[in-house]
Amino acid sequence: MGVGPHAELLELTGPTFAEYAALHGYELHLLGNTPAQDRPPSWGKVVILQRLLSAYDEVLWVDADAVIVDCRRDISDDLHPQDLMGLAAHVTPEGDDPIPNAGVWFLRRDPAIVELLEGVWSAETFIDHKWWENAAVLTLLGYRLEPRVALDQPAPLWFRTRLLSNEWNSIAADPSPTPRIVHFPGMTHQERLTEISSVLERRAVSG
Repeated sequence: MGVGPHAELLELTGPTFAEYAALHGYELHLLGNTPAQDRPPSWGKVVILQRLLSAYDEVLWVDADAVIVDCRRDISDDLHPQDLMGLAAHVTPEGDDPIPNAGVWFLRRDPAIVELLEGVWSAETFIDHKWWENAAVLTLLGYRLEPRVALDQPAPLWFRTRLLSNEWNSIAADPSPTPRIVHFPGMTHQERLTEISSVLERRAVSG
């Protein structure tokens, strides 16, 4: 989803999503608007996932400010059959435990996932949180956010969630030496443009 300035990012990153989708048999949905007009754009992710999971058994979300740099492996291969969702968890100074990051988020259709997404949307206290819907996801999985993120009381869904290697969501605060997806959260728009363009240039050279 590329809304506002992120539309420019999606023009750059979208072709890498298309390549990955074609290689692994996904139907690709690139959106230029958000269905959550009364909230920060990131919340649109929740409504989009709800809609897609009514039509598909599996959905992979990738933020517009992320680049798929290595398409060879499908993220679903890193989940077990009983897993309902998978997302990378980052080791950063903000957490006593690795912090799941919904910028790259694989979900399987199941009543527990439907309930999670409904709970995330209902968590209005996080509408303007710095992590938006990701903060709601964390709390519903059993994490506390303050003073440092930690897994306090794991929810039942946490035990069916696969915490993936950061190669699936490599960020500046916790970079992977062998990334498959490189993500640029927490930057200015110009910084994102610069970083994404640099990654795409290196990707083109390496083939």
